[in-house]
Amino acid sequence: MNYDIATEYISYSQSAIKRYLVLILEQYFDQDIYDDLINAYINTRYYNLYPKVYDRFEENIVYYLKKSVQKFKDDAKFKEKAKYMFQMFKYVFAFDGVVECDSARELISEIKRVRLISLKLIDSSFEAKFYNMLEKDLIAKKEFLESFDDKNFTMNYLKVKDNIFYCVLDHNLKFSKLYSDYAINKVFNSKSISEQKLFVSYPLVAIKALQDIIKGNFTKVYIVDYVFSIAGKPKKNQRLLKYIDNDIIKEKVILKLSYDEYISNRDKVYELTRSGFKIALKIDKSFVFNEENIKLLRLFTFIVTDDSQIYDQAKDNYNILFIPNS
Repeated sequence: MNYDIATEYISYSQSAIKRYLVLILEQYFDQDIYDDLINAYINTRYYNLYPKVYDRFEENIVYYLKKSVQKFKDDAKFKEKAKYMFQMFKYVFAFDGVVECDSARELISEIKRVRLISLKLIDSSFEAKFYNMLEKDLIAKKEFLESFDDKNFTMNYLKVKDNIFYCVLDHNLKFSKLYSDYAINKVFNSKSISEQKLFVSYPLVAIKALQDIIKGNFTKVYIVDYVFSIAGKPKKNQRLLKYIDNDIIKEKVILKLSYDEYISNRDKVYELTRSGFKIALKIDKSFVFNEENIKLLRLFTFIVTDDSQIYDQAKDNYNILFIPNS
């Protein structure tokens, strides 16, 4: 299993929304109107692309949905359908996690009443069909989000400062008592298995970031280690980065690498940034604060150090984070 996790989830949600609207609206469904509505919805609900107009998440989405159908309201051919599609689209909020839904059955019954009153649509099996469809989709989404769980590993999210977390993978593996905890942890944190750990870490962090987005939280960011030895293995590197290769996830998942790794792999680092990945550069006492290096620091999303003296020296001028033992 290897794909862009967020895009997979969002694509499924988008296809589910279309199924709901086709079932609700029947002949009042219009593909052109739907295309504009769904683009506005996905861009606001999942990608946070538009300026914030209202504090409440759902009100912001409604604002951009209204804008998306405005052009249809002046066209006699589309006016009625645009009105009904916008009216029914707002029910999607409850089924896609934008707002809380106390009872799906009661909400579906309400949709049935609105269909009858506004659209004069009668279907005795509507409620059963809708509920079965919704139940199937909710189960599929839940199973997808849980499919990356691994009982052998735990991801610890260490708070660095408000809404910034450093991700540290820990294991729950059982070993013979012949081996000390020190020996086990030394092997677990060795370079020889560091690449393999990334294939556990990246999907877990991508799911965490996606769960924030589903809740309407676009402010939290997660810093993950990046092992540069994998950059020399193009297919393996591509498989790894695919987990987080989504525009909004790239805003929330930051790759950490050391200054020495940057110096040795400048071209590969620039290739990452050109692809939209954001970098946290770790510096230590070997870093020299000269004019050239000061300009360099401004190229990265974060500067990271586990040296308190460096942090005190740089904190007033740079976006630097103090992460012990990082």
